Amino acid sequence: MKHDQDDLQFGQLLKQESYPATDNRWFTRRVLNRLPARHHRSWFMTAVYVIVALVCALSWRSMIMNLDGTVTVRDLLYMAIMALVTMYAIVSAAATVIRTE
Repeated sequence: MKHDQDDLQFGQLLKQESYPATDNRWFTRRVLNRLPARHHRSWFMTAVYVIVALVCALSWRSMIMNLDGTVTVRDLLYMAIMALVTMYAIVSAAATVIRTE
């Protein structure tokens, strides 16, 4: 990051003119108690996402391997359902990751 002369002068001014911080041992605890709680993704949810991803991948593989050259309405219905289930799994996993960060 490139600093120009104004930034450097402003930083020096802030260092020179600032008041020294007072020693308050309760400050950190009070600040941390007011912050929103952290949500960590548990190992259980990670395992569930991995299992769902494996089930989706195996289902797609099985569906594609069982195609015998002709595509029936049943095959199209299964593909549509699997596409919806896969998209739902991806969106719910992404939403959980985004929400916890």
